Amino acid sequence: MVCLLGSGNVATWMADRLRGRRDFPVTQVYSRQMAHARALADTLGADAVDNPKQIDSACQIFIFALSDDALPQVLSQIPFKMTLAVHTAGSVPQDVLAPYAEHYGVLYPLQTFSKDADMSQLIVPLCVEDAFAGAQRDVLHGLAHTLSDTVRVMDSRQRFYAHVASVFACNFSNALYTVADEILQQHDMRMELLMPLLKQTVAKLDEMPPREAQTGPAKRRDTSVMRRHVEALNQPQWEEIYRVMSDLIISQQRENI
Repeated sequence: MVCLLGSGNVATWMADRLRGRRDFPVTQVYSRQMAHARALADTLGADAVDNPKQIDSACQIFIFALSDDALPQVLSQIPFKMTLAVHTAGSVPQDVLAPYAEHYGVLYPLQTFSKDADMSQLIVPLCVEDAFAGAQRDVLHGLAHTLSDTVRVMDSRQRFYAHVASVFACNFSNALYTVADEILQQHDMRMELLMPLLKQTVAKLDEMPPREAQTGPAKRRDTSVMRRHVEALNQPQWEEIYRVMSDLIISQQRENI
């Protein structure tokens, strides 16, 4: 039996993957907000709780799909030592679970999730870390392969830097998409105009390294175009981002010579 702690994006993806599984049935869902716990629990036929002291000690696996800040707070309130506990964070050491579980590890899904979107077809590299052997390790890896077809075993250092890299590749780029979207809207255009460009930018990475795939005015050292772009932005933060990113591209191309 599995206790799923959390009701956000990652927890919702895991619930979807575990729904109907007889080998890893989710029997309890915890969230600080009962409405959220109940909404997710109802999709699983599980019980909902909003108090860590109500967590069922009969569960064999405890999955903590919580924010980094909430994790230690919830752990400290569970009134028993868990058999097997895992968290799903990218940068939190697995040892945070050590005082609270006999066996512990990490299942970090390296993907971006939005629970209001269809996540059924997502390819999710699942980064697995553990520090124990025996039957419980087999259980952990069995759970990992149930959740994902792409399981990667890595240590804490690798997982941390995978998380750092994902922030650059996903979170920072999405913030830039937001800027692009606002620029387009200011001039009566929509983001759909850029979608073929964005899809081709990612598709090229299957064929060549990012450094070789780079295009644009900074790579060409087209200073007149870059100057006109900056002058047209009329937004100090965007202007600074444009200059910093252009300098980064120029320096990367120098290194490629």
